[in-house]
Amino acid sequence: MSNVRVGGIIKFLQGAAIGNNIEGDMSAERMTSVDWFDGTAIDLTNDYTSTLGGTSDAVALTAVGEPGVKLTTGTGDNEVSFLATGLVFDITQAPVIEAKIEITDISGTFVYFGFGDATSETTPEATIDADGGTLTDGSSTADAAGFVIDADLDSSSVYCASVNTSAAVQSVDTGLAYTNAQTKILRVALDTSGNARFYVDGVQKGYIALAVADVPLCAIINYGTRDADGSNIVTARYLKKWQDIP
Repeated sequence: MSNVRVGGIIKFLQGAAIGNNIEGDMSAERMTSVDWFDGTAIDLTNDYTSTLGGTSDAVALTAVGEPGVKLTTGTGDNEVSFLATGLVFDITQAPVIEAKIEITDISGTFVYFGFGDATSETTPEATIDADGGTLTDGSSTADAAGFVIDADLDSSSVYCASVNTSAAVQSVDTGLAYTNAQTKILRVALDTSGNARFYVDGVQKGYIALAVADVPLCAIINYGTRDADGSNIVTARYLKKWQDIP
């Protein structure tokens, strides 16, 4: 038996693009899971914990001919809501998460996407945010690593940020910025030492050493309003998850 190593993509052409193109049973070594948000309703009992922290905020599948989960921010300033998986990730299993996220109004919105050790905070606190222009972690966030896009930062730049056992927030400015209604693919990869690598649209844009400790983590999206700008929309088109099997 020999291994096939691929440095690019596998592309099926001609008849292979429309017929069966794999013989035998594929078997992944790592846990591989994708939520395309393509059902009739999001499961807030078994799959996710939703915490709505403001007025008129909401979480619902988009429907209307396209997949995704539509996250509606509250109408008040600094109200933060959360959508989180269970605490099923651990650095000993080298977890990776990825989401394709669209932000409708970048100047009035806050988003955090990444790992966290709690499925919610108490509004107005977030897993990690920049309320007032300084990156800080929530009161109960001891460990987290992810992306912060916050209108309270000077440029609304995409930041990579982490906190390890309630230490000071570490951050890297990617130099990238969202524009209104733009979509980016955000990926956070943790290794078994707790180091974090951050990818935007398939390109590594940040690295933080010892980003998190060995604690149970969830995949979490925070979303909220800045400057009392009214309800805005954040849409996650999918959530992909990978992790070693203990």
